[in-house]
Amino acid sequence: MLVERIMTSPVRTLTPEHTIEDALNMMSAYSFRHIPLVDEEENLVGIVSDRDIKLTLPSVLSDDDPDFTLKVPISRIMRKRVTYCHPLDFVEEIALDFYHYAIGAIPVLRNGKIVGIITQKDMLNTYLELTGITEPGSMIEVEVEDRTGVIYDIGRVFKELNIKIVSISVYRNKEKKGFKTIVLRVQAMNPRKAIDTLKDRGFTVLEPSQMGQ
Repeated sequence: MLVERIMTSPVRTLTPEHTIEDALNMMSAYSFRHIPLVDEEENLVGIVSDRDIKLTLPSVLSDDDPDFTLKVPISRIMRKRVTYCHPLDFVEEIALDFYHYAIGAIPVLRNGKIVGIITQKDMLNTYLELTGITEPGSMIEVEVEDRTGVIYDIGRVFKELNIKIVSISVYRNKEKKGFKTIVLRVQAMNPRKAIDTLKDRGFTVLEPSQMGQ
């Protein structure tokens, strides 16, 4: 899946000359937590998050004039080293950046100009969409040998039973080398017939009591 399919666009931005108060007001008005910062030519120069502001305010607030510190330019607290991506990058690759760098948002650039932004919430929504969990149905986990054609063999079972597979996810089996776990989301409220048929065909279906063993 391409980044341009899930990114938020257009993006609301500020400049480094805007104040912390401007950032707080924008976050409050539009209910988001990250604001990309651009220069006069709309080039990305930094990013600020609600966490950046929360971490900074206690160190700059003054008991004499607490409002004064909110007038401090965002340039004082913005992060200049920004992880960014391109609209034609793959979401799966961007997910690694979220994982490795523990960041909350990634601006999307085309020709150096910001055209969108992806947040952790966007990634979660995409994951839910890919797994099909938002559709009614059931989950079935099958332990299989890592071999060519195994997904085809499983799919043939569901074709014979006329049960629609909504999504398929494949995970490495950490306990058994050379095996993987296939998680199926199927359009059936009671998957017992499918489970029994899979077992009859020699597949190992992980029942709830077996999971995590």
